[in-house]
Amino acid sequence: MLRLHFNENPHGVNEEVWKLALERLADVEMQWYPDREASGLRRALAEYAGVDGGRLVVANGSDDILHLLLLAHLHEIQRVVIPTPTFGMYRATAEVLGLEVVEVPLDPSFGLNVEQIVHRLQEAPSAVFVCYPNNPTGNYFERDAVEQIRKAGPRLVIADEAYYEFGGRSWVQHTAQDPKLAVVRTLSKAFGVAGLRVGYAIAHESLSARLRQVRQPFNLNAASQILAQTVVEHASTQLQTVQEMRRLRERMREKLSAIAGLTPLPSVTNFFLVEVDDEEFGLCAADIQAQLKEGGILVRYLPHLPRCIRVSVGLPRQADELSEQLELIRA
Repeated sequence: MLRLHFNENPHGVNEEVWKLALERLADVEMQWYPDREASGLRRALAEYAGVDGGRLVVANGSDDILHLLLLAHLHEIQRVVIPTPTFGMYRATAEVLGLEVVEVPLDPSFGLNVEQIVHRLQEAPSAVFVCYPNNPTGNYFERDAVEQIRKAGPRLVIADEAYYEFGGRSWVQHTAQDPKLAVVRTLSKAFGVAGLRVGYAIAHESLSARLRQVRQPFNLNAASQILAQTVVEHASTQLQTVQEMRRLRERMREKLSAIAGLTPLPSVTNFFLVEVDDEEFGLCAADIQAQLKEGGILVRYLPHLPRCIRVSVGLPRQADELSEQLELIRA
């Protein structure tokens, strides 16, 4: 199957970097529990992010970080406010923990409905998610809008920067002074190691300490720690693929734009939304997703955006295969 549905980095890890990582892994004594503080990985991530290591917490993927953040605040929040459409794990994580979920739709240009979000935050003790840039719409929200929300009195603001490396904007600089703000990042996208399941949070020292209190001991295995540490230590080499993926994103956009009935939208990430004109293309978005799957290509259909599919940036041959298959199924 051609995977264009989870926004992974199809380039994987640089060959020389991965060779070094595996050499280091061979020296790990697996009969012992891993370093519960993931000290080496945290040092590498702290240097990469430009923060003090004491403000950084690592976990088994960013999904685990999201869970820890809400878990650490269960005694003081009643609801989670989520601008939608956005990453589905926000709702899933909140519901598992028994929290009320309030969704606030984005405006027609995929911006934040600040007035309504602030209103819902002030109705009850709340946490709020801000996906920055947003998945699945691929855009950054206006900083002033996020700032208004951050200062509106939420007990916790979670800025999800899973796609930080593709756009370069961040809220990390505010975490040192704001104990209610947490920035969440992952190695699953730009770094090309989704299979290792490594995510991390950057937060105020007091908030980082709370996360360590609620996380499970040994929450990141030894293999993931040493492999991820090596990749992060060679970030300048590994992240060369980001520039390539930006170029490939535009190549892919051009190919899809040439197909009648499809309109790829602007994006600062490694994916983009494609609007579907049912009449011109001859199929609705849901049917396109289903028929592509039958043909061996996986893309995302999004119920919140019923006229769109989300497509991950692929290699040139993958973009060619996708456009060829779309031409074949077009009615």
